[in-house]
Amino acid sequence: MSKVAGRGVAHAISEGKKQRAVPSQARARFTVETILEAASEILRVEGVDAVTTRKIAARAGVSVGAVYQYFPDKEAILIEISKRIMDEESEAASPELFRLHRKSLDEMLQALFRNTVRTETRLYSLGRDYYRRYARQMQFGRAQGLGRGPRTSEQLVGNMEMLLKQHADVVGEPDTQLASFMLVRGMRIILATLVEERPELLQSPSLVPMLVRIARAINDSREGGEEGAG
Repeated sequence: MSKVAGRGVAHAISEGKKQRAVPSQARARFTVETILEAASEILRVEGVDAVTTRKIAARAGVSVGAVYQYFPDKEAILIEISKRIMDEESEAASPELFRLHRKSLDEMLQALFRNTVRTETRLYSLGRDYYRRYARQMQFGRAQGLGRGPRTSEQLVGNMEMLLKQHADVVGEPDTQLASFMLVRGMRIILATLVEERPELLQSPSLVPMLVRIARAINDSREGGEEGAG
C-alpha cells in the first residue's frame, strides 16, 4: 500500500467517512446490507485488491449507481465493514460488561480483552491485507460495551481512566492518565502486531490472561483479596 493511499485511508477514518445516503426505509437498508455482504464475500475469497465497486454491484445484484447512492467509493465500504464488525461485537458484549461494571478490575479487563480478541479474529478473517490497510487503523477498545458509534482516542483513554479510578483501591499507579493511555494505545499496538505477524496466536488460551497481566503491570494493581483471585 502506498503512503498516499495509506494517508487516504487514515483521513477517511479520522474524518468519519460516511455513507452518502442514510438508508431509512427497509428496502434501502436491505440494499446497504447486501452491498456490505457482497464486499465481504469478495474479501474472503479474492482478497482486498479484488474489491471494486463493479464487482460489489455484480455480486450484490444491484447497479453500480445503487452502490454509489450509499457509498462514495470502495474505501468507504471497506471501512464500514470494520465498523459494523466492531459495533456488532460491542452490542454482543454490552450485557456482560454492564454486569461486571462494579465487579473487580481483573474481571472487567478479562471481559474487555476477550471481546477485543474476538473482534480482531473476525477482522483478520477478511484477510491480512485488509486488516493491515483498514481494520488495524481502527481504535482499540472502540466498543468497550458502550454501544454503537465512533469514539476518539481521547474518549477511549478517558473511559479507561474512569474505570481505573472506580477501582482506586487496587490501582497502585498514581498517574492514571498515563496508565490509561498505555492501556488503550499500547495494547492496541501489541494486539495489532500479534495479528499481523502471528495471527494463529489469537487462538491461544494464554492470550487473554497474559493481556490481563500486562494491564495489571501497567496500572500496578496490588495483589490480594478479590483482585488476587483473578
